[in-house]
Amino acid sequence: MTDTQILTRRNVLRLGALSGILALLPKGTATADPVLGTICNPNRPTTPQDALTALTDGNTRWSTQTQQHPGEDTTRRDCVASNAQTPFAAILSCSDSRVPPELLFDQGLGDLFVSRVAGNSAARIVEESLGYGTKTLGSLILFVLGHSDCGAVKAAVASYPRKAPEFVELIYPAVRRARKLVRKSGGDPRDPAQVVPVATDQHVLMQADRLRKKDPFRHLIAQKVLMVAGGRYDLSTQQVAILLS
Repeated sequence: MTDTQILTRRNVLRLGALSGILALLPKGTATADPVLGTICNPNRPTTPQDALTALTDGNTRWSTQTQQHPGEDTTRRDCVASNAQTPFAAILSCSDSRVPPELLFDQGLGDLFVSRVAGNSAARIVEESLGYGTKTLGSLILFVLGHSDCGAVKAAVASYPRKAPEFVELIYPAVRRARKLVRKSGGDPRDPAQVVPVATDQHVLMQADRLRKKDPFRHLIAQKVLMVAGGRYDLSTQQVAILLS
């Protein structure tokens, strides 16, 4: 076993001490040093609104094929390798291979803290990961990203309300709401073609709303150091429609 594969006793003690310090902090207290954020990315956004603008501007570049491919050069690679990570955005997105956040938002190495799971659901382990990305790493925006033609959403619509894999059942509340909305608008709640698009958007909105009401996100929002937003990526247009900001 090499030296890099071994946690020394000193490192273990350091990790333990850090965990203890984090545990003593009030819920929602941001622990990242904002000054460090600009070491590797001088253009790093400094406010939640600026962070949202950086994402939407990046998506505009992606959808018009005018990407800048920021943060890919040797300077950025060396910098993030020798400094703590300081992402400006935490992203909850689907694991669909056609929806890579770093590409469709045209962002660089170290800019995004991404949690991907089929159906972009905020299960507990994902929620805790996003909490780390916002509270500890200092991300200014938590963005829930759904997308068109989502296989997980289509599976949820097809199998509702029967027993299904957890990642499918986590979308059931959005399916229920979507059926009601389709019926209310005069549509057919039994038609998947009508329900899937509505369920896709409702799931994004419901996940974002759920996260907004929980710690540490709720406290960070109150401190005006975090925004929770959401949107849907269209596979055909390559554009992200903002559903919530």
